[in-house]
Amino acid sequence: MSKDRIIDRKHLLSLRRDKIRVNQKSFAEIVGMPVDTLRSYEQGRRLLTADKFREIKDCLGYREDSGSLRVMIDYLRITFKDVTDLDFFCQTYLYCPLSEFVSTDKKLMMYTHLWRRGDIWIFDYADKSQTGNYQITLQLSGAGCRQYELILEREGLTWEEALQKMYFERTDMKTTRVDIALDEMYLGYDNESEQLQLSDLITKVYQGELLYDRMDKWNYIGGGSLDIESGESNGISIYFGSRQSDMYFNFYEKRYELAKKEKMTVTESLEVFDIWNRYEIRLSQGKAHKWLEDFVGGVPIDDLSKGIIRQKLEVYDGNNEWGAYLPDSKWQRLFGDGMKVKLSTSPEAYSIERTIKWLVYQVSNSLKLVEEADRILNTTYLRLIMEAGELTEETENVLKQLSVSDIQFIEEELRKGA
Repeated sequence: MSKDRIIDRKHLLSLRRDKIRVNQKSFAEIVGMPVDTLRSYEQGRRLLTADKFREIKDCLGYREDSGSLRVMIDYLRITFKDVTDLDFFCQTYLYCPLSEFVSTDKKLMMYTHLWRRGDIWIFDYADKSQTGNYQITLQLSGAGCRQYELILEREGLTWEEALQKMYFERTDMKTTRVDIALDEMYLGYDNESEQLQLSDLITKVYQGELLYDRMDKWNYIGGGSLDIESGESNGISIYFGSRQSDMYFNFYEKRYELAKKEKMTVTESLEVFDIWNRYEIRLSQGKAHKWLEDFVGGVPIDDLSKGIIRQKLEVYDGNNEWGAYLPDSKWQRLFGDGMKVKLSTSPEAYSIERTIKWLVYQVSNSLKLVEEADRILNTTYLRLIMEAGELTEETENVLKQLSVSDIQFIEEELRKGA
């Protein structure tokens, strides 16, 4: 691998602005460089080599921490059956007013109208006031997910908190698709042999060392001799399952895609973006909604996502002296600590458990605030809130079916929220 490639100065600026978030003087101190030298790199008066860029990242600790997977939501589609006030919906769940969306006539997924805020899309019906059909579908592409994350960051919220609010407050909600992207981070120059090679996975399929029987079928494109210095190749892509099924995997060499997109070499792509491979999970319909239920129920996104892959794929590396399969160490490094997850798609009835979860995740802090206000002001607002509620026929039936296991669950949730 050549070590004297030139890195575009914009990547150094991006490193300081997006990853470190410090001023020029502080950044120069961190990486042990005179401010004038840093300024000359940023202004293009001095060429920034891949070697120098690598040294700067070493000073920031990136190579030491880059051996894991970075997990993100990369596509999301949720349908809401009854949204009569779209502006209220946008402000409550998307944290921006409807006025920030552009209205367009677009027929897609049986809808006749589209609201767009960048890549955050809301589909609805142009004639809803006449027909009374107030169903909408919220769709976030990969770019839309990143834009929504910026909004959440502004509001001081996480994906988990935002989706919890939707799930526990909207009984008309159904998740129909979610894509999860797991990026294998670059281990650094001269450590490529420790990275997982997709060409090795292909070989293991034919050798019987990659078991994918739970995924129905597999396929791949690309391969052959790949020059790491060239950005011309698209690299290898491996597919497990069918695009028409409710679970589908796509593993590909993301470094080649980034190199081609940014018109740089693969070496530069690795140094700038720190991504080796990408492992994508696409879930739809019942499995997508069950994934969301597990996520808002408190299962960390990395455990949940790695667990799905472990449940469906098993990768080995030869046999021991007794003939038993040996786990592949590179695969284990990436996915070995994820728990196995079963995405059951059986429907769940309304229950006391769901109500308790909603109270713990969404209401408990507010109730605690009211309780403290009552103590300080010598008021009875909390009692007023409790007395304002009433039992419906549906909730009366839930109470009649309470069991000892329900009580144990409630106690456990209350302990979590304490």
